[in-house]
Amino acid sequence: MAEATQTADIWTIVLFQLGGGGVLGFAAGYAVKKLLKLIMIVVGVFVLGLLALEYKGWIKVNYDALAQSIENAITGGTSTAVSLKSHILANVPFASAFLLGFTLGFKIG
Repeated sequence: MAEATQTADIWTIVLFQLGGGGVLGFAAGYAVKKLLKLIMIVVGVFVLGLLALEYKGWIKVNYDALAQSIENAITGGTSTAVSLKSHILANVPFASAFLLGFTLGFKIG
């Protein structure tokens, strides 16, 4: 009888992690997509503004420095992704449901 209770407790924990991970993943995916859209609009307006100001001769853009800054920002995110991967592998049920929910939220958002 004790084994049945222990098995039920394990399934309760796993189902809670799957359900919670899916809901949180969906919310995060939806929010990330909306934020990315907003960020892309802001970046696009900024770049268009720079191009217009440079065309008028009011400013001179150093594209080499701009490209280097963007490259540094992108490579800075790779170390974070490696540490995130090890954390996800430690929490497989939650992480799998979270990633599935994130994908659905990102697709719908």
